[in-house]
Amino acid sequence: MDLNAQRFTWLALQLTLIRVYIGLDFTHHFAEKFGLLGHEARAELVQYFAGLGYAHPAFMMMIGGLCEFGAFVGFTFGLFTRVAAVGTSLYLIICLFSGGHQDNGFTWANAGGGWEFPAMWAFLCLSFVLTGGGKWSADALIRSRLSDKSPKALKLIVA
Repeated sequence: MDLNAQRFTWLALQLTLIRVYIGLDFTHHFAEKFGLLGHEARAELVQYFAGLGYAHPAFMMMIGGLCEFGAFVGFTFGLFTRVAAVGTSLYLIICLFSGGHQDNGFTWANAGGGWEFPAMWAFLCLSFVLTGGGKWSADALIRSRLSDKSPKALKLIVA
């Protein structure tokens, strides 16, 4: 194997590891919102969402949990990765502003957390619009099984 082929394989592996980590990172977040980590943790989150001013905090928390579950599936398995990248980035930007992080300065270590961390995660997730799921993903598996008669939209999503 020549050096360029080896480099391509290592880059594919690197992107896969980053993609999978991003997906797995959302596990705790959606599990907490779905009550899988206990009712006390879920109740505290409902109170947090109420403190953000949501009229229906439990409902909004569940919407957040569904977004996080979608991010988990999309990134961990590389399933419709580009769609997951856009959706997750939008979700993180909305969280940045609805959580008031923009008012806490840049540095995440600031009291209440600044906007550095959610912005970095949103940018990192959005970068997967460029690469898709990569060589080792559900997208690649689906792509390998598509025919000329497959819907163009599906071909575009898993490209």
